[in-house]
Amino acid sequence: MSEPSDFDWSVRAHIYRSFAETGQAPAIPELAALVSGTEHQVGTSLEVLFAAHEVALRPDGGGVWMANPFSGVPTDFEVETPSMTCFSPCAWDALGVGAILDTDAWTRTHCAESGEAMEFGVREGQVAGEGVIHLVTPIGQAWKDIGFT
Repeated sequence: MSEPSDFDWSVRAHIYRSFAETGQAPAIPELAALVSGTEHQVGTSLEVLFAAHEVALRPDGGGVWMANPFSGVPTDFEVETPSMTCFSPCAWDALGVGAILDTDAWTRTHCAESGEAMEFGVREGQVAGEGVIHLVTPIGQAWKDIGFT
């Protein structure tokens, strides 16, 4: 695949804008309208962005799965901000929502091992809550199976 073009970066910008404003990934037809392109052009652009590790695509080919720190599908990491609610792929990304949006963000979830309830987030620019985030996959190998990571 080629390096992302200006068109691809525009698609990416609209993906992030949608997540930031609504907490959801835009649908491919919506992206096509926003970038004045066709659904085929957007699909090709998404493949380029995936190859560049900019977004992850839904396994069913139905659009954007992840644009870190956001998830386009429900996860155990529901993040509440003052203006919307979104999902993150993992605890680390849940903290990233507050950082990328420069706002408070709070996550209520549970420990994957014990099932114990957990809460954490960003309040006034500082991490709040208790716990440890365990990264199972070394970050250099994350894109080998981004869904597992």
